[in-house]
Amino acid sequence: MNIVLYAGDKKYHSVLEPIAKELKENTSSNFLFYYTKSTQLLYPAHHPHIGQFEYDGQINDEDPVNSFSLGIQIPFKPEVLIIARERWQPEQSIIQEFKEKWDCIICCVEVSSHLSNNIENRLEMLSRNNPPQNQVDYFFEHSEWARSRRIDCLDENFGKKSIVVGNTRNFYPQNLDLTYKKYKISPSKQQILFWGVINTTRNTALKALKTLAEKTKDTHQIFYKCYPGEPYNEKFKNQFNPFCVDGVTVIYDENDIYPMAKICDTHIAAASSVFNFAFAHNKKLVNLDSVCNANTEMNNIDNYINESNRGVEDSAKFWMRVWGLKTIEEFKDFIDLDRLKIFDSTNKKYERQIKQNTIPFDWECHFLKIFKKNNKNLHKFFDSYGFDNQAPQRIINFLKTKIK
Repeated sequence: MNIVLYAGDKKYHSVLEPIAKELKENTSSNFLFYYTKSTQLLYPAHHPHIGQFEYDGQINDEDPVNSFSLGIQIPFKPEVLIIARERWQPEQSIIQEFKEKWDCIICCVEVSSHLSNNIENRLEMLSRNNPPQNQVDYFFEHSEWARSRRIDCLDENFGKKSIVVGNTRNFYPQNLDLTYKKYKISPSKQQILFWGVINTTRNTALKALKTLAEKTKDTHQIFYKCYPGEPYNEKFKNQFNPFCVDGVTVIYDENDIYPMAKICDTHIAAASSVFNFAFAHNKKLVNLDSVCNANTEMNNIDNYINESNRGVEDSAKFWMRVWGLKTIEEFKDFIDLDRLKIFDSTNKKYERQIKQNTIPFDWECHFLKIFKKNNKNLHKFFDSYGFDNQAPQRIINFLKTKIK
């Protein structure tokens, strides 16, 4: 097989690196892994960014071709392209070139587990029907539960493209020493990792963070993991440098989240894919949705129509521009509001399991004194293979059958 993997920032690199490692250690396939470890998204063919990309690979037979979208010469004619992002540039141009020029099998590894459904999910997933995203042949999914939730957003035809392989990421950092020094980890205090949100519940999440910081200033160190683009977003950038919550240290560098997830004793997060980091290190897991109620808020159509704008995309005007819709009624019809009943039903099933297997955040912070819960019953929602680290091997075996 001749395979090209592309990652335009650290988050996508962490998803694809284990696949490249498996290709190098256990196959004889030609492959090129072109990537950057930058926290911010970079463009491979954009002149100021070119020098920030690195590569790894294994070349047995050379037959070089030029890629305009990557801005490099590939040492072989590619048969497979593997990416981890498909809705935006530069991946859209990369998809189009690899499909039209070399008729590649296009694969996208899902970065996040799709665990619950809301209006934003529906509007985002619909874009997979548009070119060039519709040229993606296969999406590699974490779990059967997540696959079913994506099908609920679209239809059974999408299910034919969705292949459950488990989570590809390696959550285990090799060296913590530099991270201890960089973040001045105190041996006399406990450490809390608070995962940020940028949806319509953001104000509630920041209120929770401020409450926590005030109540624990003498006993804990709190670290806030922001989204990579959060400090630069026009809505939020005035809340950073300095950070809007006193006594809280922001983790800006995506490369630091893996060691910090292991260092921190308690993880506080909305019920999403970031739970994986707590699972990996058997950490105390506190559910922020007990006060944020994200699923309820994000399925409230009035939050969009009334232009709440508390998050990044809780705006009817934003989505109407994206999809070329002219009226609110067109917007409602496009969403297909009847789907919200299905969303509500599956969301409640997931939420019940979350409540049983995590500790709820409370405004008095009593959760700090509660011992961590056993959350193994949640793992099946996140990874159908129980985090066995064999997802890269499943992907490669699957592609071998398709190439044949």
